Amino acid sequence: MSKITFKSLLFVVLAIIPMTFFGQENNDTQKKAKTNYWFIDADAGGAFLAGDNGNLKFNRMRFNGRVGGGYAFAKCLTAYGKVGFGTLSATKENFFTTDMVSYVSYDLNVSIDLINLFKYKEGRTLAIKPHVGIGQMQFQARTGNAHYGYLGSWATEEGKGFGGRKIAMEVPMGLEIECNVSPRVALYFDLTTAYIDSDKLDAVPAGKHKDWVSTGNFGLRYKFRKVNKPAEPVAAAEPAVLDCESCKDAIQQAVKDAVEEALKDYQPAPVAAPAEEKADEAEVLERYFEEKDIHLSFKVGKAEVENTKANKDQVKEVSDEMEAGREIHTIKTIGYASPEGNEKQNQTLSENRAKATADYIQKELGDKAEGIQFDAKGMGSDWDGFFKALDESNIAKKAEIAETIKNADDQTAALNQMKAKYPELNNLLNSLRRTQVYINK
Repeated sequence: MSKITFKSLLFVVLAIIPMTFFGQENNDTQKKAKTNYWFIDADAGGAFLAGDNGNLKFNRMRFNGRVGGGYAFAKCLTAYGKVGFGTLSATKENFFTTDMVSYVSYDLNVSIDLINLFKYKEGRTLAIKPHVGIGQMQFQARTGNAHYGYLGSWATEEGKGFGGRKIAMEVPMGLEIECNVSPRVALYFDLTTAYIDSDKLDAVPAGKHKDWVSTGNFGLRYKFRKVNKPAEPVAAAEPAVLDCESCKDAIQQAVKDAVEEALKDYQPAPVAAPAEEKADEAEVLERYFEEKDIHLSFKVGKAEVENTKANKDQVKEVSDEMEAGREIHTIKTIGYASPEGNEKQNQTLSENRAKATADYIQKELGDKAEGIQFDAKGMGSDWDGFFKALDESNIAKKAEIAETIKNADDQTAALNQMKAKYPELNNLLNSLRRTQVYINK
């Protein structure tokens, strides 16, 4: 093996080792699963041969095509293989003309995404990837008087490759610019110059230096990566009149217990303090989460988010903030149901609305939703919201209505009786068929 061959191999090995450390994950298995994936690609373009001091002429450009595949891992590092095929031609004024070179090449490469190396961001549109590799080329080359890599008595020199082709080591190096058009599909342009460990690629072994091949190819890449898909929301039963005995205190206690269960994961570590100083649920949300002005609407008894411009515009506010550089780790959705229905059915309905909202936001955000944790909780019948909305309304006898419902043994039945007597209550109930959205500060 020549000195330059050994140095090239050493360069590739030394290039791979430190880049693996750049891409190390600490302990985030979820992110690693999203940044690691297999891919396949194909590209084609032009090829130029630089032989023994031969002048590079664009009218001597020939075809080059490659197919390959590889694995992307550690956020910015990629390893892949390529198999290429093509033809070459070259000329040196008043000296020689290489009529034709045909070749097949196969090599292994490693590339690193420079943009993600210095500042990683999932789902970037543009990537700039320098690469280096090592491989082998089998070729046939001829001029008017010399034929290298052919079989037969007329051949100047046979090789050990298939069909008598000459075999030479190659060291490709270059730069790729990749543009992601979707989470799985990318277009790219690759400019590569390959050192060929042979002086006979141009069929003129002058002995002065080895030959080089340059290629410029456009290609298409498909990535076998995981892309989150929103789940279909589960339809809930239509609300029905409560058909069992209940009381005000039991309902209020159930709502309070549900709120505590929904928020327990977001409370800070326990601190020794008197019980009366313990922060309530509203204080916890205010301290750690920002309430977004997102109140997605639903139809009566349904868990599907209405596909309205108003709903889309509200989610777009979150998307615009992320475009501006805001990092969001958690989005919490809390679902509610209007209290005129059965309590058990309303609990299921509110849970489905919270899940449907999380799925809707995830779908609208698209690639931006990757890495965000969605937490959906259902709060059941929104009695507190109903009495608050009633108190703030302009309904004429609102104090009498509230007192009647609160003092009733069956609050749901009393509400339905009041609704029949005061149809304007329907507007209040419509506003309770909703979800509220919180995001981390």
